Amino acid sequence: MVMVSINCITYNHEKYIAQAIEGFLSQRTNFEVEILIHDDASTDRTADIIREYVQKYPEKFNVIYQTENHYSKGVFIGRLNEERARGKYIAVCEGDDYWTDPYKLQKQVDYMEAHPDCTLCFHDAYVETGGKLHTNWHVIPWMPENRKLASSVPRTYDAGELQLLGFVPTMSMLYVNDFRDAPRWLEETPARDASIRLYITSRGYAYYMPEVMSVYRYEVEGSATTIWNEGNVERDVKRHEEFIRFINLFDAYTDGKYHQELELSRISFEVGLHRLKGEYDALRSTRYDAYLNRFVGIDRIRPYLMIKQPHLTEWLIKIRNRAFA
Repeated sequence: MVMVSINCITYNHEKYIAQAIEGFLSQRTNFEVEILIHDDASTDRTADIIREYVQKYPEKFNVIYQTENHYSKGVFIGRLNEERARGKYIAVCEGDDYWTDPYKLQKQVDYMEAHPDCTLCFHDAYVETGGKLHTNWHVIPWMPENRKLASSVPRTYDAGELQLLGFVPTMSMLYVNDFRDAPRWLEETPARDASIRLYITSRGYAYYMPEVMSVYRYEVEGSATTIWNEGNVERDVKRHEEFIRFINLFDAYTDGKYHQELELSRISFEVGLHRLKGEYDALRSTRYDAYLNRFVGIDRIRPYLMIKQPHLTEWLIKIRNRAFA
């Protein structure tokens, strides 16, 4: 019986896919693991590298080699792996990230098997940028939004707290494989990993292990973070609007159980949306004071300027961009 199905989505990850696969193969477990890889029609040598591993370990892999890119057609390709997963649990790691602890899956499964109400387990990760591994740069407290809810000890989160935590390392997630009654909107969200973790957590709770067991590559070739940071305002506006729509859908789906936390998250996206559209007068609303209260100390400076001094903020951004041009 397969206990864990590894869901790996990859596209043009020639430089990184081998390290991701080595992390999968290095796992030491007392249960069966299957490796599901979906190559979304890579144009580099990613598929060739995968085939080399499949030839060595054919019993461990189940691979889809697409001839046309499905992501560009709006297909949620992560779901294509989930639909064929045989495991009780699903572990996620995209082709440009990797695992560093050979006991990662064993530790997570042990906890979840001992705590049946836990539907999602995640852990910390280091960040790698430009080929440099930052061992003093942890993902969980990395973003300012994370710090209030971040922890250096094991703890549990409900779905509302998890949304306020902000970014959870996707490559750290292990969750129950149960989408039989999943709502339709789960496939219409702007970030499937974010929607899955909220949906899954709402059916139980999430557990955080304060251990670094993986590496998150940030702004590398083929990474979604590279696309997000290209400065395409039209696309960024659409993404913010989609996130607000998703929050509204999830709030309704859970009958307002996490409304207070979701409202704070919704406000943060509204702030970003007004800034992108140049609607600076709208930021004067007292509604956005709640957003500012999420930040303390030096972390408060940037959001304060965005809301209270938006014109100054735009001028500073232009000066910075010229300096790095």
